[in-house]
Amino acid sequence: MRRGIRGHFYAGLIVILPLFLTIFIINWVVNLIVVVTKESFFTKFINNAIIFFRIENNIHLVTVVYILYLLSILIFITFIGYIAKNIVGKKITRSINKLIGKLPIVKHIYTTINQIVSLISSEKGNTYKRAVAIEYPRKGIYSIGFLTSEKNEVLSKEVNKELCNIFIPTSPNPTSGMFISVAKEEVIFLDIKIDDAVKLIISGGVIVPGVESEEESEEE
Repeated sequence: MRRGIRGHFYAGLIVILPLFLTIFIINWVVNLIVVVTKESFFTKFINNAIIFFRIENNIHLVTVVYILYLLSILIFITFIGYIAKNIVGKKITRSINKLIGKLPIVKHIYTTINQIVSLISSEKGNTYKRAVAIEYPRKGIYSIGFLTSEKNEVLSKEVNKELCNIFIPTSPNPTSGMFISVAKEEVIFLDIKIDDAVKLIISGGVIVPGVESEEESEEE
């Protein structure tokens, strides 16, 4: 009886947890925006405008004003992203990065966060070429990694072999890992999508590409 209740509890937890975490993260982002902007000029202007027009007691109207304010922030962030993709915006971004890179202490924090964000937000097609498997850290043990470059001319000249650059991420945090160079003939190219390989790594092997789809088809 207890095992049955425990199994139902875990099953419910598996269903609810992704939704709960999604809501939690969205709420955290919204609260972060509110905290950062609550002392800004625009927030003070809106608060003064609410008091000036004497609508502070109208909860519905005040809510609409702050929703419009939040939407304006999102539109502003989108506009910044649009500018950043242009040639002028890229030059400005590089200049800001160089400027912050010269500041002591701050540069280490900013550089680390910037690298993590760039890895997560970058297009996988440009960052990772293919999902691969290699015998690492020793023969007989296979690790899943990502092909970042099919050539490593610097090392290839030294060892007289055609080497490939492979990034082996850690589990469950794929943003960190090990960079190695492997002979091309020792690389096993996997017939799975990069997204599926990332899911496999993050889940610690629980979510296996192909097995999940077979289970869903059997349930149907």
